[in-house]
This record gives sequence, structure tokens and C-alpha cells, in this order.
Amino acid sequence: MNKERCLCCNYLTIEVRGDFDICPVCFWEDDAYFMVNEGEISSLYQDGSSEDDLLNVPSGANNGLTLSEGRKNFKAFGACELSMKKYVRAPKANEI
Repeated sequence: MNKERCLCCNYLTIEVRGDFDICPVCFWEDDAYFMVNEGEISSLYQDGSSEDDLLNVPSGANNGLTLSEGRKNFKAFGACELSMKKYVRAPKANEI
């Protein structure tokens, strides 16, 4: 089964998009607000928001963290949130 890329760390760790899978590499919970379609982020509700707007929407599944914040955190210290760093692991070769 092919996996989907995590929206936060970009590794192939998500079984089903929008099914609240938790990425083992960055610990981002893949909530249903975002969907990926050919590399573009769009709202499930098709509300006309731009990609930049959607990157800054607080994620209820991620304790109010925005995807933009999660990505910055992952680049800075390897997890979507500092308190989640103890739960993450390095990506496997087939996830890159």
C-alpha cells in the first residue's frame, strides 16, 4: 500500500489522508481540514481560502498548532512541537 506524505515533515508516513493518523517522524496528526491534491493544499470545505491562509489555521487535532508553525518547528528541532520530540523517530529509507 502506498503511503501519503505528511503535510508537516513531508515524509511518506500517512496511511489515509485526513484519517487522523499521527506521523511517527514529526508527530503531526493528519486532521481532515487539509487535503493534498497534486501537491497543493486545499480546504475540504472549498471555502476559497488561499494556501497561505490554510497554513495558518489552528489545527484542533494538533492542540491549536498551525501547519506553518509545525513545519517551522520540525525544521528547528525535529518534531511538530517541542513536547512531542520524545515520541518521534528518524524516517525509514522507504519513507523518504
